[in-house]
Amino acid sequence: MNANQNKSANSNVVPALMLDHVSKWYGNIVGLNDVSIAINGGVTGLLGMNGAGKSTLFKLIVGKLKPSQGTVRLFGIDPWKNKAPFSRIGYVPEHEKLYDWMTAFEFVTIIARLFGHSRDTAEERAKHVLKFVGLDDVMHKELGKFSKGMRQRAKIAQALVNDPDLIILDEPLQGCDPLARTTIMNVIRELGSMGKTIVVSSHILSEIERITEQIVILHNGRLLALGNLHAIRDLLDKHPHRISLTTKQPRELASKFLNHESVYGVHFPAEDELLVETHDLGNVHKDMPLILDDSGIRVTAIENPDDNLESILEYLMEGR
Repeated sequence: MNANQNKSANSNVVPALMLDHVSKWYGNIVGLNDVSIAINGGVTGLLGMNGAGKSTLFKLIVGKLKPSQGTVRLFGIDPWKNKAPFSRIGYVPEHEKLYDWMTAFEFVTIIARLFGHSRDTAEERAKHVLKFVGLDDVMHKELGKFSKGMRQRAKIAQALVNDPDLIILDEPLQGCDPLARTTIMNVIRELGSMGKTIVVSSHILSEIERITEQIVILHNGRLLALGNLHAIRDLLDKHPHRISLTTKQPRELASKFLNHESVYGVHFPAEDELLVETHDLGNVHKDMPLILDDSGIRVTAIENPDDNLESILEYLMEGR
């Protein structure tokens, strides 16, 4: 099931999550400003720089904060009038200390017990979710001896122990090593394929791209964009971009790129670097294999320095 955002009023599907003109302020500080979104099914990435309002949004969803204005609805219900929907949510906060003297099994079992399950059922659920996140072989190890990635997976396990329909993951990849990141990304994708509604936040564009195409972008508490990341990228491709190529012959290679219709300039930031400027990134990348093959010049690295969240935010802010 894919993420469906901004569903029409005529739809029979009740979104798992809906915010209607929600604002939250702390005195004179605005944490969230008039945000309206609807999300149902699959994985949705919540993008924004630090301080954009991501954690505030999540705390509003899980009931840690009450909106200053507007309404949050979970499965069509206002949780401040009926708290039943909270039992269908799994939450992994960004900053949360664990009980380091507990084993992962003890920790997740206690969370299951808090949901009202019997000891036997709680233990079975704990074993199931710890296996799902790849911690079954260390479930009886103390959390204080876990790596950052293992601790994050333990937090995800506790969020899944009650089989929630809506899962909120606040920066779950932060501080993890590459192997742990890959493992957690695989878990998130699998949850999405199971029909769960997952909202995962990050300030790193490449992380979200590996998980989903559906995104919500926040900036200074405001909603800047929502929808398909690739559609936004296609728009970005028509704006000025730079391509960095590492080669021992940058000047010779530059002459080949200057003949391309979409290239308007080249620079040499270092002895072994060529910086190509273009108004059509996709077109240059399409023709790049032919350009490099025709030049016969060896290139050891190709990077897009403008291919990041900051560039997307800058583009979306134009004209505002």
